[in-house]
Order: sequence, then C-alpha cells, then structure tokens
Amino acid sequence: MAPLPSEAPLFPLVVSRLFPAAEGPRASGGVWIQGVSLGEVEVALTLAEELAVRRPDLPLLLTSTTPAGVGLLSRRRPGAWRTFPLDVPFSVRRFFDATVPRLLVLVETELWPSVLREAHRRAVPVLIVNARLSEGSARRYRRAARLLAGSWDALTRVLARTPEDAARFAEIGIPPSRIAVGGDLKFDRAPADEPPFAEALRRLADGRPVLVAGSIAAAEIPLVLDVRRRLAAAAPGVFLVLAPRQPESFDVAARAAEADGLVVARRSRLERENPAPARVDVLLLDSVGELAGTYALGGAALLGGTFAPKGGHNVLEPLRAGAPVVHGPSTSNIRSALAAAAGAVFAAADAPTAADALRPLLTDPAARARAARAARDLFVRHAGAARLAADAILALAPEGAAHA
Repeated sequence: MAPLPSEAPLFPLVVSRLFPAAEGPRASGGVWIQGVSLGEVEVALTLAEELAVRRPDLPLLLTSTTPAGVGLLSRRRPGAWRTFPLDVPFSVRRFFDATVPRLLVLVETELWPSVLREAHRRAVPVLIVNARLSEGSARRYRRAARLLAGSWDALTRVLARTPEDAARFAEIGIPPSRIAVGGDLKFDRAPADEPPFAEALRRLADGRPVLVAGSIAAAEIPLVLDVRRRLAAAAPGVFLVLAPRQPESFDVAARAAEADGLVVARRSRLERENPAPARVDVLLLDSVGELAGTYALGGAALLGGTFAPKGGHNVLEPLRAGAPVVHGPSTSNIRSALAAAAGAVFAAADAPTAADALRPLLTDPAARARAARAARDLFVRHAGAARLAADAILALAPEGAAHA
C-alpha cells in the first residue's frame, strides 16, 4: 500500500476557504463539526462516530483549516467534509449559505469572531467540545475583551476538558452558567489499526527494541539522535522510528540521522526499496496519519514538543496504543493528562535522563508491563467524554433536524 497522502495542496485550500463553493456537502439542518488540524480532527471524528451510532439520520459535516487536517478528512469522511472558511465576513456568510447548519460544534480552542457572530446572527447554537484554554491564551483574550465580547454571546455551551480549562473560559467572559466540565474526548478514541508497514518495520528492527519518537520538533531532532546513541551503546541496541511533527522536517531529520552515521529507511519508499539495506538503524515516518498505529509497534515512546518549548503534544495517543511515554520538561499543554497517567509516563530533563528512563522500558518486560497496565487503567477511568458531548449536541439539535 502506498503511504497516505500527507496533506491537501495549499493554494487550492486557500481558494476554497476564501470562496466556499455553493455546491458540495451540506449540513442541511444537521451538525457542522470543525477541527483545526490533525489532533482536533481526530477528536471530531471520534465525536462523529458516537453521533452516527446514536442518531444515524442526523446529517454531519466536518471541516478543517490546515492541509494536514483536510487531508485526513478526505480519507476518513469522503463526501462529508469541506474546508473551513476564512474568518472574514464574506467567506463566512457564503459558507453558512451553502451548508445550512442547525448546530455548530467547535473542537478545543476555536474562537473565530466572524464565524461566531454569523452563527449568532442566524440563531445557530454554538457548542465547544474538548474545550481547552492555556493561561497564555486566556491572557490574550482578556486583553481583547472589548473586541470579542459580542462573539462570546454566540457561545451556547462550553464543555471544558478540565476544571482549570472551565475556570479560564469563565475568566475571559463566558457566563459560568454556559460552562461545564465534559472531560477529554481523546480518552474515547478507539485504538488505531496497525499501519500497513508493520511487518516491514518488524523485519527492519530485526529483534531490537523499538523506540518511537513521535511528533518531534525540528529543534528536538539532535536530542532524539543523542538518546538513540546512548541506548544503542549497550546490547541489544535499539531501533528508532523517528516521526517529525511537521512535513518540512522530514528531509532535515533524514540528513541529521545520516550525518550521525545511521542507515535510514523512509516510510514513503518502503514498498519501492527491494531489497532493503542489510541493516537499518532508523525508520523515518515521512507520512501523516500513521503515527497513532505505529506507537503500538514500539516498546516505548519519546514524546515530542516536550524537549523544545512547545508545551507538549498528544500524550494520550501513545498511551492508547499501550506504549509507556518518556517526556521532557515542557508540558504546559498536557499537565492534567500526565498527572492522570502516573505510572505510565516518565519525566526526563535531557538526553542522558531520557535514555535512563527509556532503558528499562525497552529491555525489562516486567517494567514495561507495569507501565502498559497503568496506561490501560487510565482509559478505563476516564472514558465517557464522547457520550457527554453527544448528549449536549442532541440536546441542541432538534429531533426534526435530520428531516429539514
């Protein structure tokens, strides 16, 4: 199987956002769900699956803003997706005219002033699910309070991930009566299927423990390679799967690994490279949408966005796959998830401490089993956010919407 297309072409995407097509998929009295990029789109898809079970007759339209998010929707929801309009009045009005939603659902931090004002003008209820707001974002919204006050009137309901998120939404001016804690829908995401290259990866690893370094920022690539070097110094060595966060880092990562004297196989070329090199040190995951399933093939995960000042990327994805996680000190975006996942996540300050934390997870079956059990328990304890979000949607979407 060829690798998944990584993203939609940028220029046509911008045009479609500026001039939403009059023809195409519609919500038509149903629900429009918007997620900015890959992480939010995955949440939107989890919610769409819950709604499809509960109300199969309810029209659903999913949108995304970024090339990667649109690329994922085009594969997972063919015929039921569009690009999100640019947040300017002309584009927004044109989109509402074309799609006729009865309810707008925004995922996480989706506070688009023109969209919110147009929804309010048309009496379309707006629900935010998985709502999160960092301290920095809350400060910026408070500074712009006068400009945004009218937009907040459109928000019918905010289902926050945590009590801390709920408090920040109240701080920026959302009436507390409209805010509730709904939990994190990422806990309800089904485990991803094995990627199509799973057997090829096992052959390349050749019995070595597999470390999956996921969502790695360009600035973190040298640290990842340093960790691999430290782990490879002792038997049985380690096989590294390196998954950069941004597609523009794919070539950067390949060059850095090769400069380190490593033999690199690229996911995009696996089917064409026959036979493969006799020994491969690194599999570069230069595709989008396959990381979640790849985590299940690893003995442990090294989490990107935590060794660079990014605040941390999705820690629940590797944990859902049963992979214990080692993370760095930058965790402002994922603190609550890390606290809930005690026993399955391990902190490190730098490459030496990350290698020390990873070594037992990769070489000691008992240590890894304990961490995997803690990860499984985490999802059992926190399931149910998708059900609560679907309850809120169905309470706002009238029974007759599907027949409008």
